[in-house]
Amino acid sequence: MSGIAGICQSDGRPIEKPLLERMLAQMVHRGPDGHSLWSDGPIGFGHARLCTTPESLRERQPLADRTGRWTLTLDGRVDNREELRPALEAKGLTLRDDTDAELVLAAYECWGEAAPLHLIGDFAFAIWDGRERTLFCSRDPLGIRPFYYTFDGKTFAFASELRPLLDLPSLRHAPNLGMLGEYLSNEITSLEDTLYQGLLRLPPSHSLTLQSGRLTIARHFQIDPGHSIRYRSDGDYAEHFQAIFTEAVRCRLRSQERVSLFLSGGVDSSSIFGVTQPLAREGTAGSGQLDLYSIVSSHPAADERAYLDEALAMWGTMAHTASLDRWSPVPLADQIRQFQDFPDSPNTSPWQMLYEMARQRGSRVALWGFGGDEWLTGDSGHCADLLRSFKVRRLLRQIRQDLALSNQWGGGGTGGLDVLRWCLFPLIPSSVKSQIKRRTLWDVPRWIAPKFARTIGLQDRLLRRMSVPSFPTIAQQEIYGQMVSGWGTLENEFCNRFEAHQGMEGRYPFCDRRLIEFAFAIPEEQRWRNGQTKFVLRQAMKGLLPDSIRQRQSKADFSYLYRDSLAQERAEQTPKSLCLTRDGFVHAGETEQLYRRCAQGDIEALGPAWMILAAERWYSMTFASAA
Repeated sequence: MSGIAGICQSDGRPIEKPLLERMLAQMVHRGPDGHSLWSDGPIGFGHARLCTTPESLRERQPLADRTGRWTLTLDGRVDNREELRPALEAKGLTLRDDTDAELVLAAYECWGEAAPLHLIGDFAFAIWDGRERTLFCSRDPLGIRPFYYTFDGKTFAFASELRPLLDLPSLRHAPNLGMLGEYLSNEITSLEDTLYQGLLRLPPSHSLTLQSGRLTIARHFQIDPGHSIRYRSDGDYAEHFQAIFTEAVRCRLRSQERVSLFLSGGVDSSSIFGVTQPLAREGTAGSGQLDLYSIVSSHPAADERAYLDEALAMWGTMAHTASLDRWSPVPLADQIRQFQDFPDSPNTSPWQMLYEMARQRGSRVALWGFGGDEWLTGDSGHCADLLRSFKVRRLLRQIRQDLALSNQWGGGGTGGLDVLRWCLFPLIPSSVKSQIKRRTLWDVPRWIAPKFARTIGLQDRLLRRMSVPSFPTIAQQEIYGQMVSGWGTLENEFCNRFEAHQGMEGRYPFCDRRLIEFAFAIPEEQRWRNGQTKFVLRQAMKGLLPDSIRQRQSKADFSYLYRDSLAQERAEQTPKSLCLTRDGFVHAGETEQLYRRCAQGDIEALGPAWMILAAERWYSMTFASAA
């Protein structure tokens, strides 16, 4: 977890080094191990260094190749080092050392703009080609590492965070009302916009090239919809998955200090724990010692201590715990002043307690169970697949199981509407669905002021979807939609920002590209079977987890944190007194109705109500007089 920044003058003017120095100074929290600058006429790079691996101790960035033609600044980690190095050497390249930066630079020297395809890991980087006068930037498939930029036709600037870019003299300080509308709708679709005009994000899986003043962006990684994995037995799928998952965990244990695992009683983080224990006993768990940390709560819906204790008892170990009961939320205003951006969600900031404990014990790396839900849960689009293939008995059984699971997770109550949504709606052509939604204003929430929605084209923004490859099944297409969702990218960026301010690097084995490709290639029955989600994962964890966790279907509910945040932040403020209401963005009456639903215990109203409140704090503090 480092920080990168850079400026490129496409008209050939020399950069202002003091400006680059100020940008880097805004990311001092990302570089406790030092800051470095490099410049050459119209180009300059900055790097804020956080050492988290043994190799990073020898790394010095920005890094130039032997000839001085290419220069790199990288925020990232290469997880397929053992395959990448021999592949580069087979191409005739001689590596100067074993650092990740050297591997990435050599990959670009070898494969050019196709280099990101050969990298497994989390990364955002920029490379300057001094001979061709070309800037190449790239971001990992899920956008785990952020990359923000601005370009006015002459000056291109980028950074790992928004704040360093906000002080650029070329940037007009104005709100992006279209993106604000997405936040207020609680539906993020954009992969490029930020809340500021002129400040953009490089989408995940994409690369950017700047040459002769021309900016081009292209996708470098795509899931292959034709890739299929078929075995004769469940055991074969489980064995293959366990091999991939074990490697995804093992390579993320590479650390120059202690490694932390944030463990709950859920199946995802517990599966990481179950895999690490044999690795540790075999001596193949990396150089760092593994410590376990968990949050506990006296709130019944969020209390997972019983599951946690069973996992620890199975392997004869212990975890350090922190109680949510002692957590004091950071005021939204303080977060906005610190980030100059949207605040963290209420269920993110309590993890600061674990980060503080881990950091005090000498850790800079934390493993999380994030990602298991996205690729392995399955999708109700499977019902439509069964319907169009006339597998009626299996469809009826699947519907009964889906309804039972929906009720168990607190999403039941719509019955027949759910069946229509699962079975029929996915079969309607996309063009027809778009027309239906446009004519009925399907996606525009009632609390958004109609004039504002029309002005920013909100409905078109909410209907916007990334191009989806033609997968064999509807379920695969729906899962792919999660992979390229604006929400997913935004959550990754916010999580990265949060971790950076804690001086830590988060790692996510379930977000390994190899695991994701495997998950897309297997049959739906390996994701979702007999009302049981994550079927292949649960099969693979036999003998590594207690059955109570391995077969667990319930999930901890932290929605009360949203209620507490609303109660703390809203105080006496009424919808009529909001700046968002004053400036015509939200409808006071409908917003009041939303808050009333929250007070009555409507869980579905909590997310939108909190987004309005957080957006109000950001907007009123940043653009109080904006119209």
